[in-house]
Amino acid sequence: MNALTSPDAFRVGTAADAPALSAGPPIIRFEAVGKSFPGRTGQDAVSALSGVDLDVPQGAILGVIGRSGAGKSTLIRLVNGLERATSGRILIDGEDVTSLTEAGWRARRRKTGMIFQHFNLLSSRTVFDNVALPLEIAGVGKAKIAAKVGRLLDLVGLADKSGRYPAELSGGQKQRVGIARALSTDPKVLLCDEATSALDPETTQSILALLKQVNRDLGLTILLITHEIPVIKEICDRVAVIEDGRIVEEGEVFDVFTRPKHATTARFVEAVTGVEVPAYLAGVIHAEPQPNDQAVIRITFTGENATAPVISRLTTTIGVDVNILAGRIDAIAGRPFGSLLVSVPAREPGLHAVLGALKSLELKAEVIGHVS
Repeated sequence: MNALTSPDAFRVGTAADAPALSAGPPIIRFEAVGKSFPGRTGQDAVSALSGVDLDVPQGAILGVIGRSGAGKSTLIRLVNGLERATSGRILIDGEDVTSLTEAGWRARRRKTGMIFQHFNLLSSRTVFDNVALPLEIAGVGKAKIAAKVGRLLDLVGLADKSGRYPAELSGGQKQRVGIARALSTDPKVLLCDEATSALDPETTQSILALLKQVNRDLGLTILLITHEIPVIKEICDRVAVIEDGRIVEEGEVFDVFTRPKHATTARFVEAVTGVEVPAYLAGVIHAEPQPNDQAVIRITFTGENATAPVISRLTTTIGVDVNILAGRIDAIAGRPFGSLLVSVPAREPGLHAVLGALKSLELKAEVIGHVS
């Protein structure tokens, strides 16, 4: 029996099989950080951040997600000194940067790369010269610059675009130049400010794949902010949800997505973890059961049960007819996750037996309504 025909070849992966997340000490730490901006004449100051406590583990990819105005842009600007905290402390690689002078921040920024939503490339400089700029400012010699820029352009897949100008590049290519430029000073941390928001879905996937490669191959810590939950799902190890300047939930992506504790988090993740009620069903579903109704149940699958034949087991062992209405199976942080809408007879004791069986399998199940 070879590896392809052995039973283990078809075994569902469990959490124990998943690659371990980076568990390094925090390279960035926010301690009770607050940030306020002066109000207009005669008005109170405006609070952008309040009491933020957050750790970014070394080697991890942590995403901060929130709606417009939630405070995420302010948060990331505090890490590169573009804004100064009003209260609390920010530690980067063990150094308290809260009260750094501008000269101190210039030295710190050389260890912190940043890529932007709108690329921020200099239109008058070629691809090579845009990537070389931070090295020129740092006083690196021409030979070393040429060698390093060549390696970086090869890394981001733009070795053949060295002499082109930004106007000749696609959006994805411009962002690859931005990534190469951010890596030129060998930073320990890469900050991403809505780095894929201006890109189409296919290009977004390629940029996210590149960022994952950079994280894996260079051991670079990545802190990104976004309003796009699929970006968090695709690339991040950890996620922090920000609302009204406060972190309302934080943890490993799989745990937060599959068991959200805050209402804001639940609304964000529903788009990627839930399954929509089909249009033909939405108009006829009702809350209270009528005689001979079917109960509509949403089942959430995680871990090894995400791909297990749960429905057939229910039909076989309980003898209840289960009608599948809609469903999806996906992966979150590389681990399987599924959501399914089914209908079963609403009469007892059959419904109770179905819900009990699903609970015994450690599956989340909720009755969302009834149909005749």
